[in-house]
Amino acid sequence: MLHGAIPFVDVWDRKPLGLFIIYAFFHLFAPYQLWAYQLGALLSVCLTAIVVMKMARCVASATGALFAALLYVAWLDLAGGQGGQSPVFYNLLVGCAMLNIVRLIRAETLTQAEIIKRGSMAMLLFGLSLQIKYTTVFEGCFAGLFLGYILKRHRISWPDTGRDLTLFATIALLPTVVVGGTYWLCGYGSQWWFANIISIFYRTKEPPAILAHNFRNIALLIGPLLLNIVLQMFLCRNRTAVQRKCAFFFNAWSVCAVIGVFLIGEWFNHYAIPAFLPLSIASATLFTSSVGRVWLMVLLAAGTVAGQVMVLENQKRYGNARTFHNIMDVISKEKGCLFIYNGSAIFYDFLPPCRLTDHPFPGHFHSVVENRATGMDPATEIRKVLRQNPTYIMAYAPPAADENEAVRAILYDRIRQAYTEAYRERQGKGFLVLYRLDAPAGREQP
Repeated sequence: MLHGAIPFVDVWDRKPLGLFIIYAFFHLFAPYQLWAYQLGALLSVCLTAIVVMKMARCVASATGALFAALLYVAWLDLAGGQGGQSPVFYNLLVGCAMLNIVRLIRAETLTQAEIIKRGSMAMLLFGLSLQIKYTTVFEGCFAGLFLGYILKRHRISWPDTGRDLTLFATIALLPTVVVGGTYWLCGYGSQWWFANIISIFYRTKEPPAILAHNFRNIALLIGPLLLNIVLQMFLCRNRTAVQRKCAFFFNAWSVCAVIGVFLIGEWFNHYAIPAFLPLSIASATLFTSSVGRVWLMVLLAAGTVAGQVMVLENQKRYGNARTFHNIMDVISKEKGCLFIYNGSAIFYDFLPPCRLTDHPFPGHFHSVVENRATGMDPATEIRKVLRQNPTYIMAYAPPAADENEAVRAILYDRIRQAYTEAYRERQGKGFLVLYRLDAPAGREQP
């Protein structure tokens, strides 16, 4: 983007424009973009934790609210949140949106104008969050319905309620409509529509074994926090009317977020991160019980330790700074374009831009789930890439369970003809491998 590429046109991915903009901003700090995005993510997590404390204060003491915030932070590491996943950023917007609704719940007296004001602010924040990840639509719909409940509880007429809810929905959709409309006016409407709305429905399912494994992992991540809602019914009986109202809202929000996680499918660990926000807030209620306090302390300690173990495990499985520098050292010996068939796309960030393809993300090639779901035929596209003779190719051996075998066969046929292994490192159950083009003559670099 910083070199003039247009998302969905020159660089294709299924992410909304807002996420492109966030990471383009971090790249302004090159060559320190990694520090920039980590500091940006850290700031977002800290601010989100403060929002968690503000909401949790409705149902617990200041100490209980602090435990809820720490629980949210600890659980991020369990789901890979330390890598700057998109929920780390949009959870802040979602939290601020829900904080507006919590203030409506806590208010002793409310006017229709105040509900419209707070509701509009909440839905605008949800609209902005949609431009970071569309999956916030589940929580946005819940927020809209709950605002309708608040309107009716304060005896607002059905026609006025319908008008206000229409206003809320319009505000929530406004950022997406503006982005889509801008693309349409620039002549790229069909590209935006396919990438943002249609392409997700062309994806196929992961193999059953992978789905079962992912489902088990995500259930283990969410289960302990979801259990806290059940424990409330037995341990937290002496609550004020406001505490009960807020607890009901947090519990309902949690259930909605969890349902959204499971409806999305595939169930990668980081898909659970949006649910951690309401679940951690709802957990604060347990701090009003002595047994609940002990349980939360144990849960926080276990989550913190397990999270750090997970971070170390991820470094072994996916590489660390040593891996990065080793590969960059190899590439620096002979300048040229890198094509990442399978591996971390982070290496692209530290090399001069090479437009081998408008689909730079590895999963669009190697994953059978994405076959014909990204607007290109991966077999045809990889032949086009290989005709340009990239100096380096990064791949993973052996093939993954969800590998697109036809595309891999094309790639390795070319590797056997013209490439030599330049670097290999064990990662998890396999190896990350870097191949270098043999003959310097006749290379055609873009």
